[in-house]
Amino acid sequence: MQLKFKALAAGVALATAALASSASAGTVVISNVQGAWSIASPTGTIANGNPVSTVKWGQGTQDGGNRQSSYVFTAANAPFQADLSDGDTGGPFKLGSFQHNNWPVTGATLQSVKLTVSAVVTIDGNDIGLQNFVYNFVHVETPNEGGYKGACQFGGKSGDSANLYGCSDKVMVNTISYNNSFTYGLDTYTLDIAGFLVGNTLTSDFLTKESAVVQEPCPTKWDKHKKCKVTKEFNNKADIMASVSMVSSAVPEPATWAMMIIGFGAVGTMVRTSRRRNTLAA
Repeated sequence: MQLKFKALAAGVALATAALASSASAGTVVISNVQGAWSIASPTGTIANGNPVSTVKWGQGTQDGGNRQSSYVFTAANAPFQADLSDGDTGGPFKLGSFQHNNWPVTGATLQSVKLTVSAVVTIDGNDIGLQNFVYNFVHVETPNEGGYKGACQFGGKSGDSANLYGCSDKVMVNTISYNNSFTYGLDTYTLDIAGFLVGNTLTSDFLTKESAVVQEPCPTKWDKHKKCKVTKEFNNKADIMASVSMVSSAVPEPATWAMMIIGFGAVGTMVRTSRRRNTLAA
């Protein structure tokens, strides 16, 4: 009886080992990141470069109209490496930096724009080429003077400390890309945006303060009765963080299937032999 159970356990162990051997693992390296804006809706002027890409919109109302609102993406230059197995996620890591130059504008304003992030991907030292990942950014432009009694759409009032030169705007990013998958062998990976890193907080959206050019008393004592033009510009900057995941493992290869068949076959043979012995004994 003990021999029978030992043999049965051995067959199960063989099948289990075959299943375990099908689990995948790989060292993924993301490098040479670039970014390009596209499909600005309903309007936008795009200038893509390496490492900096910009999309501008609206008619500026400051400095003779020379200051438009804009998004600026600056690609990170440091590569990222992650050792992944089935279901693992590596990161978050920095894809690049994002800045909203938030200036008062008139006319048509940006509502959405796509950012294509390109990167060279290697897995276990094998170059699988340049991969593209497309993400959507949504922009909410608010009236600088606010609504009823100066109330701002995202809290506070126009002129308070959080909305000093007009109501803050909001920037949002879709953390799941339109085309975020790549494969190596029979394994599938994804590269998704984890969010904006604002301070020490990871978020899918953040508020950006309105900048302005204002007239203030001149700083020197000789001109203290005069007004000087002073630029009040807010940083409105955040790191764009991403994560890479192995979302599906490889289908077992023929050799693995063979091991599984042998293992389960051994189990079946043991069961049939046990039944024959019990019948003869009866």
